Parts: sequence; structure tokens; C-alpha cells
Amino acid sequence: MLSSSRLSRLISAVGCLILLPAFAGAQQPLQFNVPYSCQDGVTRIITRCATNARGGEVCFWREEKNGQLIVEIFNVRGQMDGWLAMCKAPPAQPVAGAQSAAGAQPAAARPAAQPVAPPPMPGRPGQPTNPAYVAGMPSPDVVRQKIQGSNAADTLARQVAVLNRLPRLIERMRMAPERGYNLTPDEQQAANAYNLTSYQMSQAYMKSATPEAVKTFQEMVGRYEGDPALNDQMMGLLSPAAIADYRRVDRGASDRAQARTDQQRREAEDALKAPTTPAPGGRQIPNDPGTVATRRCLELGGGTAECLGKGFQTGLLDLAGFGGNPLTAVVTNGESFPGVRIGGSFAAAGGVKLEFSEGTATISSCGKLIPASRSYTVTKRGNQLQVDISNEPKPLVIVLGPNNVFTGPATFPITGEIITGYRSVYVEQRRVSDNTIVPGSGHYEQVPNYETRTLNCGFASLRAIAPAQPEAGVISSLAGVLNGKPDPAAQLSGTTEAPAGPRMGGTYAGGGLQVEFRSTSAVLDCGAAHVMRPYEVQNAVDRVVVIVRNGGVPLTLTLRPDGALVGSGTVDVAGRLVTGTTDSAVTFAPHTERCTVSTLTVRNQ
Repeated sequence: MLSSSRLSRLISAVGCLILLPAFAGAQQPLQFNVPYSCQDGVTRIITRCATNARGGEVCFWREEKNGQLIVEIFNVRGQMDGWLAMCKAPPAQPVAGAQSAAGAQPAAARPAAQPVAPPPMPGRPGQPTNPAYVAGMPSPDVVRQKIQGSNAADTLARQVAVLNRLPRLIERMRMAPERGYNLTPDEQQAANAYNLTSYQMSQAYMKSATPEAVKTFQEMVGRYEGDPALNDQMMGLLSPAAIADYRRVDRGASDRAQARTDQQRREAEDALKAPTTPAPGGRQIPNDPGTVATRRCLELGGGTAECLGKGFQTGLLDLAGFGGNPLTAVVTNGESFPGVRIGGSFAAAGGVKLEFSEGTATISSCGKLIPASRSYTVTKRGNQLQVDISNEPKPLVIVLGPNNVFTGPATFPITGEIITGYRSVYVEQRRVSDNTIVPGSGHYEQVPNYETRTLNCGFASLRAIAPAQPEAGVISSLAGVLNGKPDPAAQLSGTTEAPAGPRMGGTYAGGGLQVEFRSTSAVLDCGAAHVMRPYEVQNAVDRVVVIVRNGGVPLTLTLRPDGALVGSGTVDVAGRLVTGTTDSAVTFAPHTERCTVSTLTVRNQ
């Protein structure tokens, strides 16, 4: 039971939370069915707002540009503050008979709250959907009619699982070779319909169910999302044309992944054939995969312990049969996400904190929620970058402005886990050789108990507090254990960290030039020459520009809407090659090659 003093502090804390939005800035009244002119060149028109099952306000609006519909969107009211601050609406027209009190919105100017309904599936009379397969996707109503289970709860779990899987199918369709990894407005509208319907159905059930029933329901949904039979049933809801298009894209993506695997194996075989000339008095360097990886690491400026660890790990993977496999690159260098990414840490004053890596965003200091890594996507919106961070029931959407400050909702529900207590677990050590228990090793350990919770946190203004750091992987850990330090003679100036903000991910190649982006640096490859250089990302109003600081002549590349990087002229890649080893050192020789800069496309992993 809470003591009177703790109860008093709790009431005070709750009172502060209730008053917090007023101090953060009152929300401006909305105008419906009028054009908001925004700085990014988009016109936004709010059509209605309604109260959802949890008592929150959800608003619907559409975005237009040059009189053409771009997309129809819905989101929680607080999440609109970011773009509302950058948009202007015409002066509100007074309503006859309305009170003229300052700041009061006439009751007739705001429609009455109504139950939230999923946005309609894409489709306009006489116009095909873009892409065409979207027209063959089932509506949420069809899912509810066709997907049935053994009882009401089982039926609901199956339906929610299918509604959760359909957006993932849409994500897979982004892998089509003619696409630029972007969703079209029709695809986004369909994904919105599935996500909101799933959320509404789940919430309606969980509001009336016991905690035990809710836990069972969530476990059923998770199990059904991976059920092959239910997946086949879901595919049966698609039109034959949509199924054929999906299989084409899926098969093509798999073929490209296999081609990349084959290419990596060929590259490894070519590396084995490349001769190495020993320095005077030095020893011939072998060309096994582990040594090739070690040599490249040293040539890029890595420390001895770090590079030995890299070669050791590569050799083990090759021994296990993974040489030339994409898994090798993922394990040794981290997972690659092509396109614009975010790096560094951002935090609100005395509040929530966001830490970005190439692949994840970690939310911390959100009440008692345990810091958790979440996937995220980045979309260009004029001279701003919209970042969607995965979250249930809806993703968190924040916007990085030209001032390098994130803006988002003043309050937003974040779902995660908290520690509710600890339990004692008896553990024993076992021998690796025969899996027998080591006598006397048994002891009790405290293991936390977790519980899923949803807490409201503020994302109104987050400023950079820490720079981007190099991705920490298995190799970095091994180097740390061995006290591996970067070679001071290597050309690594500015690659140990980078300013927080927009970064790049992925490997791009074309015309003999290859650029591999890492969290704090870019590796340039031209022929046998390679070098690691710092880079920066500039988000202009009409383009994203990447500048690689390549000595005295920077390499400038522009990111096209289709995901390719475009430049011009030539680039000199001045690196160094290992020539041999002596008893005390590794010997190098400078090596420079020149490549033409044209169009660089993503190399599929």
C-alpha cells in the first residue's frame, strides 16, 4: 500500500503531467475543409476529427500539390502540431450567431465527434490505382468476412494477424526493380486502412477483456502472424493479378539477393588470385579470405588488433561455408540500410531521449519504459526529413527541420516494457566439451519480470546532444578486448564520429566507382584503391546532397527520388596497399586510381 507521502507525490506528479501541455504551448484551433498553405509546397486540408476508443482525438486530412491529390492521411491530434506550425490557413470566417469571445472557435465550425472509421481503400472512378496491384488487395471488410476461426476470440486473433501481415506484403512490393523503395499514396492509403482497422479491433477487445485474456489474445496474434496456413488463406484474398505481381516481385528480389551472393563469391575468388609483392626483406602475404579481409582493414587504417579480429572472424565464416554470403557482411560490418538515415542522439529538455544508429532508433527516458531499439524510415518532405519510428499501435512521426531540431507531438503514447519485479532463478554452469554440470557452480540469480505498458511521452522539441558514433559490432568488441587502436598514420581524420543529423546508409556502385556509407565515414573503392573519408549530408529544399571530403577535391553526389546517387566528372581515390610484413611491422605503398563519377545505384545485399 502507498504511504501518504508517496501518494501525495504521485498525485502531484499526475497533476503536473495534466498541466504540461498548457505550458508546452496550447494547440491552435483547427479549421476544416480550408487549404493550409505549407512551407514545403504542399497544401493540407483537414476534413474531420473524431474521438477514438481510447478517448484521444484523431484527425483526417489530405495533401495536395499543384491541385493534385498526393495522399490522404490520419493521425492523432497532437502529432499534427509539427506541420501545423509550418502552415498557414486563411482567416477563420465568423459564423452567424456565434459568440465572439477571443480565441473561441464557433461550435458550428467543428463537426461533432463521431466513431473513427478506417480510411477507404484506394480507388477513384475511372482511374487505375498506382501500382495496379493495389486494386486487387482485399478491403478490411473482406478480411473480416472471409477469415474465420473456431470461436470469437480465435476469429478476432486471425483477422488481426492478417491485417498486420498485409502491410508487410505492401512493404515487400517496394523491392520491385522499377521502384525506388518508396510507397505510393495508394499503397500508403491501403496500409493505413489495414493498420487502423487492426488497432480498432484489438482495442475494442482489450478494453473489455481480463488481463489474462488480453495476454492470451496477443500471444495468439503473434502465433498466427507466422502461421503458413493462415498466410495461404490471406493470399487467397488477393486477386489473381495481384498475386502474380507479388510473386514476380518476390521472385525478382530473391534472384537479386542470390546474384549478389554469387557476385561476392566471385569477388572473393578474384581476391585470392590477386598477387601481393613482398617488401624487401618481407614475407609473401597469403590470399585466403581471412587475410584478404585483414589486409583491406589495414589499408583503410584499422588497428592491428581490430584487423586481426576481422580476418579471424571472416576466416571462421568462410570455414563454416558462409564465404561470399550476405550474412558475412551483416555480421562483420552491420546491417546495411540504403538511403538517408539519422545519426547521433537528440533529447527534449529534461525529457525523452532518442539515439539513432544506421538501423535503429532507441527511445529512452520515457517514464519507466526500458530503452528499446526500434526500426525507422526517413522520408524527404521539402527541406525537412520525416522520421517514422515503429511503435504500437501507431508509429511515432517526428520531423527534422533545417535547424537540425526534431519536432513532433507534445504527447504521444509509446508502448514498451517495464520491470515489475524480480524472481530468483537457479542456474548452473555446464562444460562445453560434454555439456555436463560443473560441480558446485549452482547459484541463484535475480531475473527481471517484464510487463507491456503504454505511456505518454513528449516529442515537441528534441535537440542534438551527442554526435554519431561508429557502428559497434563484433569486430569493435574484439578490438576493445585486445586494446586495438586505429593506426595514427591512416587517413581516418573525422571518421571516429560525425555531427548528429542526417547520414547515409548502404553501398552504391556504378562506372567502376563504389561508395560504402557507414555511420561516420564513407569508403571509396576505385579499382584496387580504397580509402575511408568523412562525409556530410545536406538536405536542401529540392534535393539531398552528399559531400564526401576526399582530400582537397570533395566528391559531390545528389540523391535522386528513385534512390540512385548522381555525380559528374572524375574522382581520384588515393589509398595504400599492403606490400608485405616484417617481424615488427606491416609495410605499405601508396596507390591511386581514377574513376568516372556518373550514376551510382544501390548494391542489393
